[in-house]
Amino acid sequence: MSKQTNVVPFPLTVRGVRSAAGKACSPTSYEFTEVELAALCRWFSAMKYAFPGTEGVMMVNHQEAYSAVGLYNRAGGAPNCLIAKHQVGGAARFFWSTEFDPPRPINDLSEITDAHIRAIRPPRNEKGWLDPTGWMGVYASRLIATQFQLI
Repeated sequence: MSKQTNVVPFPLTVRGVRSAAGKACSPTSYEFTEVELAALCRWFSAMKYAFPGTEGVMMVNHQEAYSAVGLYNRAGGAPNCLIAKHQVGGAARFFWSTEFDPPRPINDLSEITDAHIRAIRPPRNEKGWLDPTGWMGVYASRLIATQFQLI
């Protein structure tokens, strides 16, 4: 991988999503829950409020058993970062990484999301900064990796 990339390497679906075989994927421990998705929406929105132009990307990888949300800003001025939920040894664990650091385990999603929201200090009235429409765009365009057949 080029040293010039913004891609954060990650160590080795979402409900109701159809797999290539046409069967619904069942929820798994590495997929973000509804509560976690709501927290990620607030985090994404607060980061967009603090750093205009911030965009998000989401991926669910069934082969490597993880889900991840990355934030980036093409204009700079905001950290490129990643929150991931990975199934390790049968249990789900959260990981946090910034552009120049390898992923590190965290105990809970709120360690990052709540800390960032507190630091940003958005207005109490969420109507001014909460962006559920933008978040749904990230969620709806998520990339879902399923099992590939090698020939």
